[in-house]
Amino acid sequence: MKRYLVFIVVLLSNLGNIYACGYYPYGEDVRYRLFLPENFDYQDFTFFNYNAGTLSLNYQNKYESNVQDWYNHFDKKVALDEIEECMNRLTLTDIHKNSTNQLVQYLFKNDLQNVIEYLIIAKNCEAFNTIVEDDLWERNETPKLDYDGMLSQLNNKLVAEKSAYLKRKYAFITIRVAFYGGKNELLKTTFDTYFAKTNKDYLYYWALFFTCFQNENASVNIANIMAYSSEKKYASYYYFHSQFNLKNALSEAKTPNEIANIYAYASVQRLAPNLDYLKEIYKNSSQSRILDFLLLREINKIEDWVYTPYYTNFIPSVDYANYWWNDKTAQIQSTQTLRAASEKDRLYAKQVLDFIESIDYSKIKDISLWKAAEIQLLFITRNYKTCLSKIADFQRQNTNEKILTQIEKIKAMCIISNQEIGHAVIKEEVKPIILKYKQDPYFLFAMGRELEFRKNIPDGLALNVYGNKNYMNKWVEHDYSFQVQWQGNRLKNSGNLKYFYDYFDYLDFVYSADELQLVINKLNAKSIDDFSKTLYSQLLKDKNYLTDLLGTKYIRENRLTEAEKTYASLDTKYWDENYNPWERDKFKDYYTFDKNPFYDFKHTESFIPKADTFIVTKLSVTQHLIKYLKLANDPKTKDRDYYYFISANCYLNMTQYGHSWMMRRYNSTTSYNTGNNESYIDEIEYRNGDLAQKYYHLAFENAKTDKFKALCIRMEEYASKNIDSKFKKLKSTYPEYYDELSNCYNFGDYFMARR
Repeated sequence: MKRYLVFIVVLLSNLGNIYACGYYPYGEDVRYRLFLPENFDYQDFTFFNYNAGTLSLNYQNKYESNVQDWYNHFDKKVALDEIEECMNRLTLTDIHKNSTNQLVQYLFKNDLQNVIEYLIIAKNCEAFNTIVEDDLWERNETPKLDYDGMLSQLNNKLVAEKSAYLKRKYAFITIRVAFYGGKNELLKTTFDTYFAKTNKDYLYYWALFFTCFQNENASVNIANIMAYSSEKKYASYYYFHSQFNLKNALSEAKTPNEIANIYAYASVQRLAPNLDYLKEIYKNSSQSRILDFLLLREINKIEDWVYTPYYTNFIPSVDYANYWWNDKTAQIQSTQTLRAASEKDRLYAKQVLDFIESIDYSKIKDISLWKAAEIQLLFITRNYKTCLSKIADFQRQNTNEKILTQIEKIKAMCIISNQEIGHAVIKEEVKPIILKYKQDPYFLFAMGRELEFRKNIPDGLALNVYGNKNYMNKWVEHDYSFQVQWQGNRLKNSGNLKYFYDYFDYLDFVYSADELQLVINKLNAKSIDDFSKTLYSQLLKDKNYLTDLLGTKYIRENRLTEAEKTYASLDTKYWDENYNPWERDKFKDYYTFDKNPFYDFKHTESFIPKADTFIVTKLSVTQHLIKYLKLANDPKTKDRDYYYFISANCYLNMTQYGHSWMMRRYNSTTSYNTGNNESYIDEIEYRNGDLAQKYYHLAFENAKTDKFKALCIRMEEYASKNIDSKFKKLKSTYPEYYDELSNCYNFGDYFMARR
């Protein structure tokens, strides 16, 4: 049955992962988490950890209650691993005196025949512990199980057994076989006889679980099973949650503990804020262990609602309130709206914090969890001073290393966040914490974002890169893939924005030239301490590529002088090893300059005779563009039309339609829209070629012949419309040249006619 249940859960959770239009991060892919459940002792509740897939599939209890029970029964003389192997993996034929299993050896050595007999019959019963479907194809392949015979044998053993311990074991497997055999009356009488008045241990709840299928008013029982049975928690939810009714269940409750358990059962899959139910559980059963778990779960929900949009610009993994979407347009809201919703959930975090601060700790079971949750919520609500004070107290009073690691991380984040915008630095007391937890990308990414938000871009970026460098994609050299996924700021009509695994792509997409210049300045600093050398190690390794990117950003902003200066700081070797057909470094063969942007066009042979011959790189193109524009703008220049024209050619070739798009982009796709200005600062220019149109028009204004003017008009229209251009202005202004200029075969003649 255990395998069957897991299969069902995996199937249901994966149905939501099917996308018709390819992969886009969502759900657990983007959920932000810092307060990790695995650092607290609630492994038996793992199925109900907060998870975008509704349920977690990582049940982590190593030894089930039955194994622990046998371990104690044998006075801990047999190892838990050996007992677990015997109970859950050995078959009937493995129970013999020559077995290598220590438990089986122990039983034979000590002549415990009654236990050996129990094991043999229990192994025989395993074949009966499943629901056998009818043979729909009538092939007579369905095994015929003699439930009556097995139940008769079990009854004889049950009556004859003198050990009270084994008698209850026999009673349980009788109940289980009776359930699968459809013997409901026997199931009920066996439970009433052997369990109804006994101690409510794990075996009681295992047996109680099977009685719930025949009881229409079992809400109280299934809530109790979830609260107290490690192994039947999920099953009690899976089989009975659809019929569970909170109001009806409360009407059947007889004790405060039962009321608390009912509210807990209703809480485990409640996606909305659950503070009201937590208060009810606390009021009725403050010592309830499930209350502690549900508080932990509530913190994880708040983290998702606050951190996911705040740090990554994704909507939360679970949209419980549907306020992340615009009902009128069905479009995802802007970054401003995301942040506003995140701030709304910080207010809810304050309500949960107020509840924690109001409770009586003498009535709580897991005090360390509640105090750790209080610290987390103080950070989320930005009460940094109080948070740091509570952390100091917590570190003095607690010794649980796993919990202390989380507290130490929150301390570092508090210190980073408790600084003014424009004055934030990585303080000395934080540096050893960063190095200690350098394997935690979520922690370092959040720290980096807090620094970014406070205008310390270099250190923020360095933290993000350093924290994630251990998650590089090894398939492709220099492809630094982040475990944390995030995306750029959203505009109101953004839809699915570009998302990032790779810090270089993030810099390329989001940072301005001036912001990236701050990073380059840091990398070029002459004096850098040992911590910074470590933190900036990946950025220092990639400094040439980042310098290249900075120059590219200056090109996008049309700041040619800064671009030239930046490119000139790279040595000749860099240009020799990049942007050529013999690509040997980071970039690929497709990323090459195979034509001169001033004189050549795609699909056009021998357009303009090359007045200057030079090896084409980003540096040489920038230098020549500055040179030609200076000549074009000088009234004393004889051939201003020529220099405007070839400058326009360069700008056109730097658009999506040209062969030198790598002057502005690191990858390119052609899109025949007008540009939506939602990503790169030069998106409209890259799509529309406005600068090319400008300089073709200036070439036209300075042209000396009608034939060359016609060519300038033709190219200005082409820069505007590309293949969709009908050259209407050319046709109306110079109809005599229209037919010839409608194709590209005679461009050379027209260019030479400028004189």
